[in-house]
Amino acid sequence: MNKLKYYFIAALVGMSLSACNDDDNSYNMLDGLGMVNRSVSIADGVTVRANTLDRITLDYNNLVEINPDKPVTLNGQTLAPVVNPENRMQVIIPVALQSYTDYTLVIPDGAFHRSDDPKVMAEGMTITFNTNTGVNVANLAQSLINPNATPEAKKVYQLLLDNYGNKQLSGAMGEVAWGTAFCDLIKNNSGKFPAIVGFDYIHLASSPSNWIDYGDITPVQTVWDAGSIPAVCWHWNVPMEVWAGQSEIGNWGALRLDKAEVPDAMTFWQNAGDGTYIVVKFKDAAADAQGSLKDSDWGGLMSSTEYFDLTPDQIAAGEYRVRLNSEAAEKVRNGGLIVSGQNYTVTGVYFEFTCRDTKEVKGFDASKVLTPGTRENTVATADVAKLADYLKLLQDANIPVLFRPFHEAAGAYQWTWFWWGNSGVEVTKELWIWLHDTLTNDYGLNNLIWVWTANYNYGMDLADIETLQSEYPGDAYVDIVGTDIYKEAMSDQSAIFNLIQEAVNGSKIIALTETGNLLDPDSQFENSALWSFFMGWYEQDANGPGFLTWNLNGEWNTVLNNPLVLNQGDFSLK
Repeated sequence: MNKLKYYFIAALVGMSLSACNDDDNSYNMLDGLGMVNRSVSIADGVTVRANTLDRITLDYNNLVEINPDKPVTLNGQTLAPVVNPENRMQVIIPVALQSYTDYTLVIPDGAFHRSDDPKVMAEGMTITFNTNTGVNVANLAQSLINPNATPEAKKVYQLLLDNYGNKQLSGAMGEVAWGTAFCDLIKNNSGKFPAIVGFDYIHLASSPSNWIDYGDITPVQTVWDAGSIPAVCWHWNVPMEVWAGQSEIGNWGALRLDKAEVPDAMTFWQNAGDGTYIVVKFKDAAADAQGSLKDSDWGGLMSSTEYFDLTPDQIAAGEYRVRLNSEAAEKVRNGGLIVSGQNYTVTGVYFEFTCRDTKEVKGFDASKVLTPGTRENTVATADVAKLADYLKLLQDANIPVLFRPFHEAAGAYQWTWFWWGNSGVEVTKELWIWLHDTLTNDYGLNNLIWVWTANYNYGMDLADIETLQSEYPGDAYVDIVGTDIYKEAMSDQSAIFNLIQEAVNGSKIIALTETGNLLDPDSQFENSALWSFFMGWYEQDANGPGFLTWNLNGEWNTVLNNPLVLNQGDFSLK
C-alpha cells in the first residue's frame, strides 16, 4: 500500500490539506479539515430517466469513510454506499430506479466522515427527484378512439401497445403510391421485409386509369396476407386555380397563360413536372368541339395535344385534363401555356399537382373547405367520397390501415408546404376533425387507425410544448402521434421524442412516421425513447428504387437486423 504524505499549511481562515502518494497520483488541494461537499451528481427536484441512472455520487474535500450506523435511504430503503477507491474522496451510492416514481434520498448527518478523524462528519442532506419520463405504457390509451373499430384494427393497436418501449416495428414506403418495390429492395439488402409497408393516395384524382388504380387492392392485400401492416398517407392533391373567368374559344381562339400575357401564372407553373395534370374547365361545348394545349411558341406540348376531339364524357363532365411528360412540363415551366381549340368556352384552368400549395400562393384555400358552395368545398367533399370508396374496399377485405392524412401541416412553422396548413393550425384542426367524423360516422370506416403528425421544429430549433399543443386535434381524434425526421444516419433523436411525448402528456403511442436516414434503435432504447415504429421514405430515379440520398452505408441491414426491431414474420395478427 502506498504511503500517503500529508502537508499541513497554516492559514488565517483555517487549515488546508493536500495528499499525494509515492506514485505521484496527486489529489486536488483540499479546502479545510472539515467535510465540505464539493458536488452532488443529481440536483434536487430534477426528472431523470430510470434506465440512465444507476448511481449517485458525492464529492468531498477530504478522504472519506462510510459510517454504517448512519444508513443512507431511498424512499425508506437502505442503500449501500461505497467509497471510490481511485481517489477516496468520492462516495458512490448505487441505485436501482423504476420509471414513473417519485424518490427521496436521505443522507443523515454523519453518514460519511473523514477517514483519519471520524469526529469530523459530513452534513446530511435530502434530495428529491423523480423518473416521470420515458415510456409509461400504463398511461397510454388502452384502446382505439373508435369504439366500433374492426377486430383487425384492434389487433394492430394491441401489438403496438404490447411492444411499445421494448421493440420497434420497421417500416418503409412501398414506392411512389401503390406498390412494394422499395420494400423489395430493402429485403434484398437486409434479408428482412419491413413490418409496415407504406402506400399513398397521392394520385387519387387520376385513379382509375391504366397506370394507377386504387380500386385494385392487390398490393395492399398481398402485404397484409404476408404478415405486414399497411400504412396509408395522403398527399392530397387538389386543383390549384391558375385562371378563372370566361374565354370563348370559337374558331381556334386562344387563352394565353404565359409570360407575355399572365406573368403571375408562372408562379404556379414552376411546380410542373413529369406526371402533372393540366385541367381545363369549360362549358357550352358543341358536338364538334376540340381542345388544344400549346406552348408559348404555339407548338403542341405533346403530340397528342396539338388538337383533339372532346369526347362525350368530357363534354358531360365539363372538363378535360392532360398529363404532362417531362419534356412538356419543362415547356410549361419555362414559357407557360396557351389553351386553344374550337367551339367551347373556357371557365377555368387548374394545375393538379398541388399538395404543396402554400400560404404564399393560395390556389386552394384551406379555410374555405368547410364552407358550402365554395369551389374548395365541392372539390374536397367529392375527393373524400372517392377516397372513402377505396378505403371501404380495404375494410371489406378485413384489412386495417394506419391512416395518416394532413401530415406536416405547419411545415417548420416559419413556412408551410401543404395546402391544408395554409390558413393556420386552427383550420387544420377543423379539417382533421371533419375528415375523421366524415369517414368514421358518415362512411362507416372502422378499419382506420388515426395517425397525426406533429411538427417538432421551428426552423432549426425544437418547437415549444405550447406550440405543439396548439395544433393537436385532441385525444378523442388521434390514436397515434408521429413526426417526420430527416437527420443524420444512426443518430439519436431522443430530444424530439421527449418533446412530442410531453406535448401529449404521454397519453399516446409515439411513432417516427417518416424518416430519410434511419435512426439508432440502441440509443433510443437506452434513453427510453424507442419509437413505436418508423417509416423510411422511398427514393427512386429513372432506374427505379434505390438508396440515393439516405442510408448509404448499409443502415437498412444494420437496423432491420437489430434485436430491438420487429420485421415481417416476427409477429402474427391472424
